[in-house]
Amino acid sequence: MAKIFSGKDFANNLEQKLIKKFSSLPAELKELVLVDVLIGNDKSARTYVRLKKAAAGRVGINFEVVCRSGKTSKSDLRALVNRLNQNRRVGGIMFQLPFSDNLRDGQRETIDNIYFEKDVDCLTSRRLKRVVKGEDDFLPATVAAVVKILAHSGISGPELAGKKIVVVGRSDIVGRPLAAFLKNHKAKVTVCHRQTKRLSDYTQSAEVLISATGRPDLIKKNMVAKGAVVIDVGSPKGDVDFEKAKKRASFITPVPGGVGPVTVICLLENFIKLIHQKS
Repeated sequence: MAKIFSGKDFANNLEQKLIKKFSSLPAELKELVLVDVLIGNDKSARTYVRLKKAAAGRVGINFEVVCRSGKTSKSDLRALVNRLNQNRRVGGIMFQLPFSDNLRDGQRETIDNIYFEKDVDCLTSRRLKRVVKGEDDFLPATVAAVVKILAHSGISGPELAGKKIVVVGRSDIVGRPLAAFLKNHKAKVTVCHRQTKRLSDYTQSAEVLISATGRPDLIKKNMVAKGAVVIDVGSPKGDVDFEKAKKRASFITPVPGGVGPVTVICLLENFIKLIHQKS
C-alpha cells in the first residue's frame, strides 16, 4: 500500500517559512501586488483563485483578482496586460488558464505581452524557453510543486539521474517544462500525449509516473508499475484511479489535497523571488 502524500500538511510547513521570509522584506516591496486575471465563470477556476487569494492573505501578500467575462475581446485583454505592466504597484501578473474557447487562438500572444520581470508563473515564451534550456531555476508553480513533492518522496538532485520517468501530458503549463527540468537533471524521461498509442506500454515501466491531462481515471491500476511513485496533476478530478492505484504504488498524491496546495505556495514563492529582485 502506498504512502499517501498530504499536500495540505506539506504546504502548511512551506507557508510558515514563507511568512517569515516575506516579513523580512523591505516595506516598499511588501506593498507590491500579485494580480491574477480570471476569465469567465468556470467553477473550478474560481475555487482555485480563492485558494490562492486566501494563502496570499495568510502570508501577507497583496493579491488582487481581475475578472473578465468569457465574452471579453482580445484587444481588451491586451490593453489590460499593458496597464498592469505599466502599473508600478503590480509586482506579478498571471492568468488563470486555459482561456475560453473564443479567446484560445490569442492566448499565447496575450500572455507573451506580460513583462518578463512580472511573469510570476513562467507563462511567457521567454521564461518557458529559459526553463526548457535549464538556464533558470525559476519554474512554473505547478512544476516547482512536483519537484518539491518528488524530493519529499526521496527523489531529488542526484537521485533523478537515470530514473525512468513518464510524464503524461505536454502542455506549456506543466508537461513540457516539467519534462525539460527532469531531462536537464539526467532523468530518463518519456513524454506521452493524446496521440500516444498503447499508453500502458510506457506507464507500466515507469519508476515515476506523473500525469497532467485533466482526463479523469485515465491512469488505471494495471498501468502503474509496482512500487512506482505516482504524482497526479490532473485537475479538477485527477487523472489517476486513486483507490486502486494506491495498492500498487509506493507513494501517491491524491486529488484534491495533493499537488494543488503545494502549487499555491510555490506561486507565492515565485512572487517573492520576483519582487526580491527589485531590491
